[in-house]
Amino acid sequence: MWNTGTLSYEEFENELFDFLERARKVRDSWNLECTKGKRKVKYLTKNQVQLGFDKASEVGTEETCTEEMKWGVEEDDNDSVTSGQLESDINKTFLKYEYHVIYSTSYGVPVLYFTASRQDGKLVSLEEVWKSVPDVYHERLEFEKWTLLTQQEHPHLGVPFYQLHPCHTADMMKKIASVAEEQENHVSNANYLVTWLSTVGPIVGLKIPPEYST
Repeated sequence: MWNTGTLSYEEFENELFDFLERARKVRDSWNLECTKGKRKVKYLTKNQVQLGFDKASEVGTEETCTEEMKWGVEEDDNDSVTSGQLESDINKTFLKYEYHVIYSTSYGVPVLYFTASRQDGKLVSLEEVWKSVPDVYHERLEFEKWTLLTQQEHPHLGVPFYQLHPCHTADMMKKIASVAEEQENHVSNANYLVTWLSTVGPIVGLKIPPEYST
């Protein structure tokens, strides 16, 4: 598994391609991006539309849809939110998230960057993002606000993004690997990115389907 909790960039690339293959099989809409220049650096991106903060507190953040649903105006009999509801108050109840998974050379781990914006394109403030964090993380956020979830410049695009800070990632992944080995749950085909995103993604509304691990 990952005894040190860290990855080299080459290992990150291998995990990345394996992650994309799993995403393809479960029809999850992750994409591969590559930087320009002599050294091509690869990273993952995903767009997702989900219920905004006020609405999410009422019905839960499970109500998500993909970019292809065009902000929820297509009908789906399985949706608990009707097309009419979406058209009537979509500006105030839905947010567009853009997630990027980028390798950090300094920390030797992947980093989750993201933006959240309303339909008019206005970005959600950092204060609103902090308030949107699920209750289970509030105690930690109170003491580690600036080292857990902050705003940083995107390392490849040069524009402001929010970031889950990577300073605790290596220790967290090392502990996960240690517990898995102690409980003899070591799985040879475990994917670092799947395990990591499954753990930190819910902090900012990103959930990884359990089918990724099968």
